[in-house]
Amino acid sequence: MIGWDFSHLDGRLTADEPAWDFNAECRAALTTASRVADLGTGGGEQLIALLEAVGRGPDEGLEVAATEGWEPNVVVARRNLTPFGIRVYAHDVEEGEPLPFADGSLDLVIARHEAFDAHEVARVLAPGGRFLTQQVDGREAHEFREWFGGEPLHADVTLANSESELRAAGLRIEVAEEWAGQMVFADALTVVEYLALVPWDVPGFRVEDNVAQLRRLDSARPISVTQRRFRLIAVRD
Repeated sequence: MIGWDFSHLDGRLTADEPAWDFNAECRAALTTASRVADLGTGGGEQLIALLEAVGRGPDEGLEVAATEGWEPNVVVARRNLTPFGIRVYAHDVEEGEPLPFADGSLDLVIARHEAFDAHEVARVLAPGGRFLTQQVDGREAHEFREWFGGEPLHADVTLANSESELRAAGLRIEVAEEWAGQMVFADALTVVEYLALVPWDVPGFRVEDNVAQLRRLDSARPISVTQRRFRLIAVRD
């Protein structure tokens, strides 16, 4: 995955939207924040859209930084965000690296579909600082693994676990909500292309090993799987 762009699947992949509007929540928080970090920014596309929507950036007194752990995306994010005066740090939370920010230096941290270390988030937040996150539940699209085998890589990523970790880090939970919906693929080819973009959904997936199953699915298209999302808003008092 380079950046975070599924546009070439437009018209072939449709997905329900969660009951909440995470972008709107981020925009509202950005209107009053002064020091912000976007964790796992991908190619920076979503961050740019948020800043343009609120009309704020480094030139308007908003200090913004971003992290990204996937090396190909670091290059893309730096290319996209540097013109906005936004520094992009190469940071992989799964390697146990501390966040590249000083204690209490941020009043807003955003993590959209990015793993996070609750204690690190709490460490970098200033008193009154807020953490907004929307996550993909680790049990999402269980149908894929029923069809193609394998186990979820991140089955522990759930609302209950994330909420517990944030509380243990000393943060107060303002909002905790989960949601399920449908993702619909036009045909088996679209499924294959999607799994190439998000290989963690079916680790080790190979077309050659699943031709018969793909043909069965294609014969009954469209193909639906279950989406699972949750969101949390936490505050450092």
